Amino acid sequence: MGVKITSFKRGQAVVETALVLPIVVLILMGIIDFGIMFNNYIVLSNASRECARKAAVGGTDTDIVTLANDLTNTMDSGKRSITIYPSESYRKKGEQVTITVEYDNVLITPVISAILNKSVHLKAKTVMRVE
Repeated sequence: MGVKITSFKRGQAVVETALVLPIVVLILMGIIDFGIMFNNYIVLSNASRECARKAAVGGTDTDIVTLANDLTNTMDSGKRSITIYPSESYRKKGEQVTITVEYDNVLITPVISAILNKSVHLKAKTVMRVE
């Protein structure tokens, strides 16, 4: 009789594992998704700030775009956009320059991506006074 009880307990553990494991994996994948998204936002924020500083001290639009591409080289360039306002010819000392860097972050967790349309739009914007 001891053998039957032991095999019953093993079967119960297998069923409990089968019920709980998908939920644990989903939570773990969600944590990884959030971590990747948060890292991408930090990269975008830093790139926006550095590019605004470059524009504020007299950098050209080409230099600014090159710097943004260098700082965000870990991201898919097809899903990233860089906006500079005003353009180089209209920037004057004492006025503001705005750099906006945007990125469509693709989620890897199937259930979460089905809820949030497969991507989350990230945007970092920095405004600095031209020196």
